[in-house]
Amino acid sequence: MDVFRLGLFLLITMGVSAQTQLQPLYAAALRGSNARFNCSTPPPAPTVMIWTVNKLLVVTILETSVVLNSTDRFSVRNVTTPGNYKWEFTISNVQRNDIEVACQVMSGEIKMATMSVQERGSVEIVGGNLTKTEGAQTEFQCRAVGWFPEPSMSWSVNGVEQSCNSSSVTQGSLFNSNCTLTVTAIQNSSVRCLVTVPALTTPESNTVFLTVNKNKTTAKRDQTVLIAVTVAFSAAALLFLIIYGIIFFCLRRKKKSSYEEEVARARVLYQNKTPATQNVRGRDNQGYNTDGHDGHTNGGVWFTKNSNESPILNDFFEDGPRKQRHMTTV
Repeated sequence: MDVFRLGLFLLITMGVSAQTQLQPLYAAALRGSNARFNCSTPPPAPTVMIWTVNKLLVVTILETSVVLNSTDRFSVRNVTTPGNYKWEFTISNVQRNDIEVACQVMSGEIKMATMSVQERGSVEIVGGNLTKTEGAQTEFQCRAVGWFPEPSMSWSVNGVEQSCNSSSVTQGSLFNSNCTLTVTAIQNSSVRCLVTVPALTTPESNTVFLTVNKNKTTAKRDQTVLIAVTVAFSAAALLFLIIYGIIFFCLRRKKKSSYEEEVARARVLYQNKTPATQNVRGRDNQGYNTDGHDGHTNGGVWFTKNSNESPILNDFFEDGPRKQRHMTTV
Protein backbone atom coordinates (compact mmCIF):
# COMPACT_ATOMS: atom_id res chain seq x y z
CA MET A 1 0.00 0.00 0.00
CA ASP A 2 2.94 2.31 0.71
CA VAL A 3 4.21 1.76 -2.82
CA PHE A 4 0.79 2.62 -4.26
CA ARG A 5 0.74 5.85 -2.28
CA LEU A 6 4.26 6.62 -3.45
CA GLY A 7 3.24 6.11 -7.05
CA LEU A 8 0.19 8.35 -6.68
CA PHE A 9 2.28 10.99 -4.93
CA LEU A 10 4.83 10.99 -7.74
CA LEU A 11 2.13 11.19 -10.41
CA ILE A 12 0.47 14.13 -8.67
CA THR A 13 3.55 16.08 -7.71
CA MET A 14 5.61 15.58 -10.86
CA GLY A 15 4.88 18.28 -13.39
CA VAL A 16 6.20 16.36 -16.37
CA SER A 17 3.58 15.04 -18.83
CA ALA A 18 4.19 12.53 -21.61
CA GLN A 19 2.31 11.21 -24.64
CA THR A 20 1.43 7.62 -23.67
CA GLN A 21 0.19 4.82 -26.02
CA LEU A 22 -1.43 1.53 -24.99
CA GLN A 23 -1.87 -1.38 -27.46
CA PRO A 24 -4.12 -3.14 -28.11
CA LEU A 25 -7.10 -1.14 -26.92
CA TYR A 26 -9.30 -4.27 -27.26
CA ALA A 27 -8.28 -7.87 -26.76
CA ALA A 28 -10.16 -11.17 -26.91
CA ALA A 29 -8.67 -14.11 -25.04
CA LEU A 30 -9.81 -17.55 -24.02
CA ARG A 31 -10.11 -18.21 -20.34
CA GLY A 32 -6.91 -19.79 -19.07
CA SER A 33 -4.74 -18.34 -21.87
CA ASN A 34 -2.31 -15.38 -21.75
CA ALA A 35 -3.02 -11.77 -22.76
CA ARG A 36 -0.34 -9.17 -23.56
CA PHE A 37 -0.43 -5.33 -23.71
CA ASN A 38 2.25 -2.76 -24.57
CA CYS A 39 2.60 0.72 -22.99
CA SER A 40 5.05 3.17 -24.58
CA THR A 41 6.13 6.81 -24.44
CA PRO A 42 8.74 8.95 -26.22
CA PRO A 43 11.97 9.77 -24.35
CA PRO A 44 13.04 10.84 -21.86
CA ALA A 45 12.18 7.77 -19.82
CA PRO A 46 9.54 8.52 -17.20
CA THR A 47 10.28 8.13 -13.53
CA VAL A 48 7.20 6.01 -12.84
CA MET A 49 4.86 3.73 -14.88
CA ILE A 50 1.93 1.90 -13.30
CA TRP A 51 -0.39 -0.89 -14.50
CA THR A 52 -3.86 -1.57 -13.17
CA VAL A 53 -6.42 -4.36 -13.79
CA ASN A 54 -10.04 -3.56 -13.01
CA LYS A 55 -8.75 -0.33 -11.35
CA LEU A 56 -6.50 -2.28 -8.98
CA LEU A 57 -2.76 -1.48 -9.00
CA VAL A 58 -0.84 -4.61 -9.94
CA VAL A 59 2.58 -3.38 -11.15
CA THR A 60 4.72 -0.29 -10.43
CA ILE A 61 7.78 0.38 -12.59
CA LEU A 62 10.39 2.78 -11.15
CA GLU A 63 13.62 4.01 -12.69
CA THR A 64 15.68 1.41 -10.87
CA SER A 65 13.22 -1.37 -10.00
CA VAL A 66 9.93 -3.12 -10.65
CA VAL A 67 7.46 -3.67 -7.88
CA LEU A 68 4.74 -6.35 -8.29
CA ASN A 69 1.76 -5.43 -6.16
CA SER A 70 -0.42 -8.50 -6.82
CA THR A 71 -0.32 -12.22 -7.62
CA ASP A 72 2.15 -13.96 -9.92
CA ARG A 73 -0.44 -13.86 -12.75
CA PHE A 74 1.01 -10.48 -13.76
CA SER A 75 4.45 -9.73 -15.16
CA VAL A 76 6.29 -7.03 -17.16
CA ARG A 77 9.19 -7.02 -19.61
CA ASN A 78 11.27 -4.09 -20.85
CA VAL A 79 11.08 -3.91 -24.65
CA THR A 80 12.46 -0.37 -25.04
CA THR A 81 13.97 0.56 -28.40
CA PRO A 82 15.88 3.71 -29.41
CA GLY A 83 13.42 6.60 -29.35
CA ASN A 84 10.62 4.52 -27.78
CA TYR A 85 10.37 3.72 -24.08
CA LYS A 86 8.15 0.59 -23.90
CA TRP A 87 7.10 -2.11 -21.44
CA GLU A 88 5.13 -5.31 -22.14
CA PHE A 89 2.51 -6.31 -19.59
CA THR A 90 1.33 -9.98 -19.49
CA ILE A 91 -1.67 -11.48 -17.74
CA SER A 92 -1.32 -15.26 -17.35
CA ASN A 93 -4.26 -17.61 -16.92
CA VAL A 94 -6.81 -14.90 -17.66
CA GLN A 95 -10.10 -15.11 -15.85
CA ARG A 96 -13.60 -13.99 -16.72
CA ASN A 97 -13.34 -10.95 -14.45
CA ASP A 98 -10.16 -9.64 -16.12
CA ILE A 99 -12.01 -6.98 -18.08
CA GLU A 100 -10.17 -3.65 -17.83
CA VAL A 101 -6.44 -2.96 -18.19
CA ALA A 102 -4.88 0.52 -17.76
CA CYS A 103 -1.43 2.10 -18.04
CA GLN A 104 -0.32 5.54 -16.75
CA VAL A 105 3.06 7.28 -17.03
CA MET A 106 3.88 9.92 -14.37
CA SER A 107 1.17 12.62 -14.38
CA GLY A 108 0.04 11.78 -17.89
CA GLU A 109 -3.37 10.68 -19.09
CA ILE A 110 -4.53 7.20 -18.16
CA LYS A 111 -4.69 4.86 -21.14
CA MET A 112 -7.30 2.11 -20.85
CA ALA A 113 -7.98 -1.14 -22.78
CA THR A 114 -10.82 -3.62 -22.51
CA MET A 115 -10.57 -7.38 -22.68
CA SER A 116 -13.16 -10.03 -23.54
CA VAL A 117 -12.44 -13.30 -21.81
CA GLN A 118 -14.24 -16.05 -23.72
CA GLU A 119 -15.07 -19.71 -23.19
CA ARG A 120 -14.48 -22.55 -25.64
CA GLY A 121 -17.05 -25.32 -25.25
CA SER A 122 -17.68 -28.64 -27.01
CA VAL A 123 -19.03 -29.51 -30.50
CA GLU A 124 -21.12 -32.59 -31.27
CA ILE A 125 -23.16 -33.79 -34.25
CA VAL A 126 -26.05 -35.73 -32.79
CA GLY A 127 -26.46 -39.24 -34.19
CA GLY A 128 -23.00 -39.54 -35.71
CA ASN A 129 -22.59 -41.21 -39.11
CA LEU A 130 -25.74 -41.89 -41.15
CA THR A 131 -26.71 -44.27 -43.97
CA LYS A 132 -29.58 -43.21 -46.20
CA THR A 133 -31.28 -44.32 -49.42
CA GLU A 134 -30.60 -42.17 -52.44
CA GLY A 135 -33.02 -39.26 -52.67
CA ALA A 136 -34.00 -39.31 -48.99
CA GLN A 137 -34.12 -36.06 -47.00
CA THR A 138 -31.47 -36.23 -44.28
CA GLU A 139 -31.21 -34.05 -41.20
CA PHE A 140 -28.11 -33.36 -39.13
CA GLN A 141 -28.15 -31.55 -35.80
CA CYS A 142 -25.06 -29.87 -34.35
CA ARG A 143 -24.89 -29.04 -30.66
CA ALA A 144 -22.42 -26.53 -29.14
CA VAL A 145 -22.36 -26.64 -25.35
CA GLY A 146 -20.63 -24.32 -22.81
CA TRP A 147 -19.57 -21.37 -24.99
CA PHE A 148 -19.15 -17.67 -24.23
CA PRO A 149 -20.14 -15.43 -25.87
CA GLU A 150 -22.84 -16.94 -28.09
CA PRO A 151 -20.90 -18.86 -30.76
CA SER A 152 -21.11 -18.60 -34.53
CA MET A 153 -22.07 -21.90 -36.20
CA SER A 154 -21.86 -23.14 -39.80
CA TRP A 155 -21.80 -26.35 -41.86
CA SER A 156 -19.51 -27.73 -44.55
CA VAL A 157 -20.59 -30.53 -46.94
CA ASN A 158 -17.72 -31.99 -48.97
CA GLY A 159 -15.80 -28.77 -48.34
CA VAL A 160 -18.65 -26.49 -49.49
CA GLU A 161 -19.84 -24.08 -46.79
CA GLN A 162 -23.52 -24.19 -45.86
CA SER A 163 -25.35 -21.53 -43.85
CA CYS A 164 -26.98 -22.30 -40.53
CA ASN A 165 -29.79 -20.69 -38.52
CA SER A 166 -28.78 -21.43 -34.95
CA SER A 167 -30.68 -21.06 -31.71
CA SER A 168 -29.17 -20.64 -28.25
CA VAL A 169 -30.11 -20.87 -24.60
CA THR A 170 -28.10 -19.71 -21.58
CA GLN A 171 -26.96 -21.93 -18.80
CA GLY A 172 -25.49 -19.71 -16.11
CA SER A 173 -23.01 -17.43 -17.88
CA LEU A 174 -22.54 -19.83 -20.81
CA PHE A 175 -24.41 -20.49 -24.04
CA ASN A 176 -25.70 -23.79 -25.43
CA SER A 177 -26.44 -23.54 -29.17
CA ASN A 178 -28.02 -25.79 -31.78
CA CYS A 179 -27.99 -25.78 -35.57
CA THR A 180 -29.81 -28.07 -38.02
CA LEU A 181 -28.81 -28.96 -41.58
CA THR A 182 -31.15 -30.68 -44.07
CA VAL A 183 -29.71 -32.21 -47.24
CA THR A 184 -30.86 -34.62 -49.96
CA ALA A 185 -28.93 -37.88 -50.02
CA ILE A 186 -27.32 -37.85 -53.47
CA GLN A 187 -23.78 -39.08 -52.94
CA ASN A 188 -21.47 -40.17 -50.14
CA SER A 189 -20.48 -37.01 -48.26
CA SER A 190 -18.48 -35.72 -45.34
CA VAL A 191 -20.53 -33.38 -43.14
CA ARG A 192 -18.72 -30.99 -40.82
CA CYS A 193 -20.05 -28.62 -38.16
CA LEU A 194 -17.91 -25.58 -37.30
CA VAL A 195 -18.22 -23.43 -34.15
CA THR A 196 -16.17 -20.36 -33.28
CA VAL A 197 -15.88 -17.25 -31.09
CA PRO A 198 -13.68 -14.16 -31.76
CA ALA A 199 -10.87 -15.39 -29.51
CA LEU A 200 -10.39 -18.53 -31.63
CA THR A 201 -8.08 -18.33 -34.64
CA THR A 202 -9.35 -21.73 -35.92
CA PRO A 203 -12.97 -22.93 -35.44
CA GLU A 204 -13.71 -26.00 -33.40
CA SER A 205 -15.36 -28.71 -35.50
CA ASN A 206 -16.85 -32.16 -35.60
CA THR A 207 -17.20 -34.37 -38.72
CA VAL A 208 -19.51 -37.26 -39.61
CA PHE A 209 -20.10 -39.18 -42.85
CA LEU A 210 -23.23 -39.74 -44.93
CA THR A 211 -23.35 -43.04 -46.85
CA VAL A 212 -25.87 -43.19 -49.71
CA ASN A 213 -27.31 -46.51 -50.88
CA LYS A 214 -28.83 -46.85 -54.35
CA ASN A 215 -32.55 -47.64 -54.26
CA LYS A 216 -33.91 -50.58 -56.25
CA THR A 217 -35.49 -48.43 -58.96
CA THR A 218 -32.27 -46.52 -59.51
CA ALA A 219 -30.20 -49.71 -59.42
CA LYS A 220 -32.51 -51.37 -61.95
CA ARG A 221 -32.38 -48.28 -64.17
CA ASP A 222 -28.60 -48.23 -63.95
CA GLN A 223 -28.49 -51.93 -64.83
CA THR A 224 -30.79 -51.37 -67.82
CA VAL A 225 -28.62 -48.51 -69.01
CA LEU A 226 -25.52 -50.68 -68.64
CA ILE A 227 -27.11 -53.49 -70.68
CA ALA A 228 -28.25 -51.04 -73.34
CA VAL A 229 -24.78 -49.55 -73.60
CA THR A 230 -23.22 -53.02 -73.84
CA VAL A 231 -25.65 -54.15 -76.55
CA ALA A 232 -25.15 -50.95 -78.53
CA PHE A 233 -21.39 -51.30 -78.34
CA SER A 234 -21.54 -54.96 -79.40
CA ALA A 235 -23.86 -54.16 -82.32
CA ALA A 236 -21.55 -51.36 -83.46
CA ALA A 237 -18.55 -53.68 -83.28
CA LEU A 238 -20.39 -56.42 -85.23
CA LEU A 239 -21.52 -53.91 -87.88
CA PHE A 240 -17.96 -52.70 -88.23
CA LEU A 241 -16.69 -56.25 -88.73
CA ILE A 242 -19.39 -56.97 -91.35
CA ILE A 243 -18.61 -53.79 -93.29
CA TYR A 244 -14.90 -54.50 -93.08
CA GLY A 245 -15.46 -58.08 -94.35
CA ILE A 246 -17.59 -56.89 -97.29
CA ILE A 247 -15.00 -54.29 -98.29
CA PHE A 248 -12.17 -56.83 -98.00
CA PHE A 249 -14.09 -59.41 -100.11
CA CYS A 250 -14.93 -56.85 -102.81
CA LEU A 251 -11.35 -55.63 -103.04
CA ARG A 252 -10.03 -59.17 -103.31
CA ARG A 253 -12.60 -60.16 -105.93
CA LYS A 254 -11.81 -57.06 -107.95
CA LYS A 255 -8.13 -57.85 -107.79
CA LYS A 256 -8.73 -61.45 -108.96
CA SER A 257 -11.02 -60.28 -111.79
CA SER A 258 -8.38 -57.81 -112.95
CA TYR A 259 -5.80 -60.59 -113.04
CA GLU A 260 -8.06 -62.86 -115.13
CA GLU A 261 -8.82 -60.00 -117.51
CA GLU A 262 -5.10 -59.37 -117.97
CA VAL A 263 -4.51 -63.06 -118.76
CA ALA A 264 -7.38 -63.10 -121.30
CA ARG A 265 -6.12 -59.88 -122.89
CA ALA A 266 -2.60 -61.33 -123.19
CA ARG A 267 -4.00 -64.51 -124.82
CA VAL A 268 -5.97 -62.50 -127.37
CA LEU A 269 -2.92 -60.40 -128.23
CA TYR A 270 -0.84 -63.56 -128.67
CA GLN A 271 -3.44 -65.17 -130.96
CA ASN A 272 -3.67 -62.01 -133.08
CA LYS A 273 0.09 -61.96 -133.63
CA THR A 274 0.32 -65.73 -134.60
CA PRO A 275 -0.36 -66.72 -138.34
CA ALA A 276 -3.38 -68.84 -139.07
CA THR A 277 -1.17 -71.63 -140.44
CA GLN A 278 0.75 -72.07 -137.20
CA ASN A 279 -0.76 -75.53 -136.75
CA VAL A 280 0.82 -76.86 -140.09
CA ARG A 281 3.77 -79.13 -139.34
CA GLY A 282 5.75 -78.12 -142.42
CA ARG A 283 5.63 -76.21 -145.67
CA ASP A 284 7.25 -76.45 -149.11
CA ASN A 285 10.76 -75.05 -149.33
CA GLN A 286 10.60 -72.92 -152.45
CA GLY A 287 14.36 -72.39 -152.38
CA TYR A 288 15.26 -76.08 -152.35
CA ASN A 289 18.08 -77.08 -154.77
CA THR A 290 18.36 -80.69 -155.97
CA ASP A 291 22.11 -80.15 -156.21
CA GLY A 292 22.21 -82.12 -159.45
CA HIS A 293 21.01 -85.48 -158.14
CA ASP A 294 18.78 -87.40 -160.45
CA GLY A 295 16.35 -88.41 -157.79
CA HIS A 296 17.73 -91.93 -157.45
CA THR A 297 19.21 -93.24 -154.29
CA ASN A 298 21.39 -96.08 -153.46
CA GLY A 299 20.58 -97.48 -150.12
CA GLY A 300 18.97 -94.20 -149.06
CA VAL A 301 22.00 -92.02 -149.95
CA TRP A 302 21.73 -89.44 -152.69
CA PHE A 303 24.54 -88.86 -155.18
CA THR A 304 24.89 -85.86 -157.37
CA LYS A 305 25.90 -86.19 -161.01
CA ASN A 306 29.23 -84.48 -160.44
CA SER A 307 30.16 -86.37 -157.31
CA ASN A 308 32.76 -89.16 -157.55
CA GLU A 309 33.45 -91.89 -155.19
CA SER A 310 36.52 -91.14 -153.15
CA PRO A 311 39.11 -93.87 -153.29
CA ILE A 312 40.30 -92.82 -149.84
CA LEU A 313 36.91 -93.38 -148.41
CA ASN A 314 36.66 -96.71 -150.19
CA ASP A 315 39.89 -97.75 -148.62
CA PHE A 316 38.87 -96.44 -145.22
CA PHE A 317 35.70 -98.37 -145.02
CA GLU A 318 36.26 -102.13 -145.17
CA ASP A 319 32.89 -102.92 -146.55
CA GLY A 320 33.31 -100.71 -149.57
CA PRO A 321 32.67 -97.14 -150.48
CA ARG A 322 30.26 -95.08 -148.44
CA LYS A 323 27.73 -92.81 -149.97
CA GLN A 324 27.29 -89.21 -148.83
CA ARG A 325 23.91 -87.96 -147.72
CA HIS A 326 22.75 -84.38 -148.17
CA MET A 327 20.01 -83.05 -145.88
CA THR A 328 18.21 -79.76 -146.02
CA THR A 329 16.86 -78.41 -142.72
CA VAL A 330 13.82 -76.15 -142.85
